[in-house]
Amino acid sequence: MKRFKEPVKTLLILLLTASAVFMAWKGSLFTGFFPARGGAPVPTPEAPEQSYMAAALPVAAAVRGPRGLCCGVKYDEQAMAELFEGFGAILSETLGSAEAPEVIGRFVWQERLEEESLFLDYGFPLPISALAAWIGVGADWSGGESAGAFLLDSGGEGSVRLSFRGSDGRFFQCSTAASWATLRAQLEEYRPNGAAFAFELPALQSCDPFLLVPEQLPPLRRVRAASEQTAAAGACAELFGINLGGQSRYTEADGTLVYPGENGVLRLWADGSVSYNASEDPRMQAEGAADQIEASRKLLEAIRAAWGGEETLRLCGVERGEAGDLSLSFAYVLEGMRLQLPAGPAARAVWKNGRLGELMIRPCSFRQTETVSELLPAVQAAAAAGSICRGAAAELILAETGEEHYGPTWIVTVDGRELWTQDD
Repeated sequence: MKRFKEPVKTLLILLLTASAVFMAWKGSLFTGFFPARGGAPVPTPEAPEQSYMAAALPVAAAVRGPRGLCCGVKYDEQAMAELFEGFGAILSETLGSAEAPEVIGRFVWQERLEEESLFLDYGFPLPISALAAWIGVGADWSGGESAGAFLLDSGGEGSVRLSFRGSDGRFFQCSTAASWATLRAQLEEYRPNGAAFAFELPALQSCDPFLLVPEQLPPLRRVRAASEQTAAAGACAELFGINLGGQSRYTEADGTLVYPGENGVLRLWADGSVSYNASEDPRMQAEGAADQIEASRKLLEAIRAAWGGEETLRLCGVERGEAGDLSLSFAYVLEGMRLQLPAGPAARAVWKNGRLGELMIRPCSFRQTETVSELLPAVQAAAAAGSICRGAAAELILAETGEEHYGPTWIVTVDGRELWTQDD
């Protein structure tokens, strides 16, 4: 990471300078959560009712209609939710009826992006089985494969073809039984809004070719943050049966408060984070990545429900270890932009041998302010990123700008890896 620091600092200076010029010119997996064997369920805080969209929303989407023009959605949570809800049924039918995948070439994928299609980009390799589970179908055909992006287009003979970009960078396609007529009718409902892929724009030929670039950005507001450790501690205590007033609590040398429980240990760290390390508790079991991801998400949402922020929690990373171990990272997202916390991911869950070993959350609430930030337009930011590193992309995040405040910021990524982070 350090070796990228200087060139990316240069890029940031260029972006800031260009921004200044521009501104001047412009003027239920666990029933009841862990029911005890032969006893009553552990009490839990009430999580708000949510559809599968809370988990399954992509970071970018594009609808390509009959005229070849694109309607892109990015950095707009409400528009993304509406789009995903509209296509949810056909996506479910497509994933549920897909046959075994076969490899296709990169340029075949690119050509299909220019045809009538629905494109969904998740920004990281998401287990296909998890997405399928969120929308209520199985995906045994995937063989445990992960995908960073999906594409639905015509497979001929009246059916939808499913293509996806695998975790190894290769591209695949599957035949499905979903109706192309149904999908096409939905595609025709969208009107172009000037969005395009980088490979379609002459100025962006050095960028990640599959970066979706919106023509206009929505109003980008600054955000106020507040620590919610007390609320998170109370929620975790209810969730895991911890007595915060018990005599067994103690304080470690670094100031961490430790609360031992019957089935695990709750820690309130000096940096504001909260973690629970489980012992061999038979209630905390889930087989397979899809079930473990969903169990983690529901637990974290139950904790986050203890405060009333405007953010949502979104899965942002999946790492598989030996013997099926799984490490999951979650980010706070607001208006489609990831909040980059200086200390690391918003939450983490670690599964070992089918059991939840650790659950950690950095509890914060985020609320938009009335202050709007003026940033370099997406096309110029992408061009600047590509000029520094071929194949790079410029992405918007909300980064810390001062005490308890975050603001929209362009960052540079290559193959999903950030070349600059707040703690460098």
